[in-house]
Amino acid sequence: MLKICVVGLSGRMGHVIFECCQGMEGCKIVSGVAKNDTPLPLGFNGEVVEDVNKLSAVPDIFIDFSRPDCSLSILDYAKEHGSRVILGTTGFDEDGKSKIVSTARSVPIVFAANFSVGVNVMLALIKKTAAIMQDADLEIVEAHHRYKVDAPSGTALAMGEVAASARGVALKDVMVAGRKGITGERQYGTIGINSIRGGDVVGEHEAMFLSDGERVTIGHTATSRATFARGALRAAEWLSQKKPGLYSMNEVLGLDKL
Repeated sequence: MLKICVVGLSGRMGHVIFECCQGMEGCKIVSGVAKNDTPLPLGFNGEVVEDVNKLSAVPDIFIDFSRPDCSLSILDYAKEHGSRVILGTTGFDEDGKSKIVSTARSVPIVFAANFSVGVNVMLALIKKTAAIMQDADLEIVEAHHRYKVDAPSGTALAMGEVAASARGVALKDVMVAGRKGITGERQYGTIGINSIRGGDVVGEHEAMFLSDGERVTIGHTATSRATFARGALRAAEWLSQKKPGLYSMNEVLGLDKL
């Protein structure tokens, strides 16, 4: 039985992960990390701590959709105690990303901007399209609920990164995040990313490849957080048999072999 600890158990994603795990064979959510006096999923009867170092039993694997500062402490704990990590937190700075890479030398980690199966299929299609339509202008638009704290979204950045990689450039060198004022003509080879925040939007992403006379649009709309939760649980089962290393959903879903 795979023993899972959910980081942010009292949050929106924590509730959905717990609900999706019910009835699954081979895994169980036995503990959680959450702030005191926050609502836990109905039916959960495991251990809950505010500080991961207070856990009385070491979980086999963490599923973490929290914030960078919390996730970094989870990585420290996992490295010390030998737990695996499913990491869906976004908004890491370069130091945080470096720590993930270094921790993965001793801890098996699946790190993804988005655990939806559909989103990862979309990323694979964007990569292929960017390689074929080298001269097309690329614009990415993403929309999320009013409570999301980072922009652009991790998924939008991942879309830009796979496209930039297919064109042999680094996203940081060609990204234009939003436009304002007298911007002048669009610079050839740039990748535009625009963010929308409002309402209860779970997640919408669209990549537009714009050429003279035609446009190719590749997009994904999430209508329920359950799609992310199911993908994270699928990744957890897959990672339970893996050696230390930094993995993506490409490996989990076999997209790297296409």
